[in-house]
Amino acid sequence: MSLSLPHVASYTRELPISLTRMYENAIDGEHLPWLHRTSFSHLEIIDKGSWGWRAKGNFVPKSFMNSMELELRLDREKNCWITRTTAGLGKGTEIWTHAFELEENKIKIVVDFYIPKLPNFLKNLYAEKLVQTYAQLYDEDLWMMATRQNELDRIKLGESIEPFESIELGLLVEIEKELPLTFSFNNNPYKLVKLDKKLLAFSATCPHMLGPLQDCDIDQGIVECPWHGYKFDVKSRKCISGARCKLAPAPRITIDDESGIITALT
Repeated sequence: MSLSLPHVASYTRELPISLTRMYENAIDGEHLPWLHRTSFSHLEIIDKGSWGWRAKGNFVPKSFMNSMELELRLDREKNCWITRTTAGLGKGTEIWTHAFELEENKIKIVVDFYIPKLPNFLKNLYAEKLVQTYAQLYDEDLWMMATRQNELDRIKLGESIEPFESIELGLLVEIEKELPLTFSFNNNPYKLVKLDKKLLAFSATCPHMLGPLQDCDIDQGIVECPWHGYKFDVKSRKCISGARCKLAPAPRITIDDESGIITALT
C-alpha cells in the first residue's frame, strides 16, 4: 500500500464475477464516460495495454476546474491495480484496489483511498462521498461484467445447439403493436424495428465486447452501445464511430401476403 499518503477511506464488496472479468474491466478505461456517464463527462485515452491505461478526463459537468489526468496500472501477480491522478483535480490521489478470489465466479474487492494534503475536517466528508461514488460505479460495472459473462456463456452454449432455418414471429397486425421487438434466433438475440416503412432485424449484441443493444433507442437507423458508445448503422451493420467492427448478420424478415405471418429466415 501507499505508505507516503494519508489513508482516507476503504470500500469492500463481494462480487459474483471472476477475476478475469474484473481484470478486463480494470484495464478498460474506454467505458468510463459511457457506462459511468453520470460521473465522467469525457475521457481521452492517451496510452493503453495489458498493463493498464493513461487518460485525460473530466467529471460531470465538464469544466476546466475538474479536468485531470489519470493512470491505472494492473499488477496481476499481486492481484491489485493502482489508479493515480497525475495532474489536474485531485493530483497525487491514489486508489489501490485488491481483488481476492473467494470461489469460482466470486471475488472480494478492497479499495483504499489515499489523498494528499486533505484537511482533517474534510476527511469524513470525503470518505463518505468516495464510498458512495464507488458503490455506484461498481453497481454499473457489475452489470457490464455479469452481462458479458452471460453472453460468453450463451455463445459457448450456442456452439452445441443445432441451428434451424426459420421461425415464425407472429402476425403482422400484432407484431407492429409491439415494435421494437427483441427475439431469439439460433440462440442469438435480435431486434425487430420498422425503418422506412419496412421491417428489419439486426443483431442485438455489440461486436466489440458483447454489449447489449436490446434496450437501446434507434435514432435515424443508428444504435449506440451503452458500454463504450460504439455506434452502428443497423441497415449496413457498419460501425460509424470509427471502430473496425460491424454487427453480426441478422435473419431476413418476410411477410406472407395471405396469412400476414412474419417469418425470420437464415
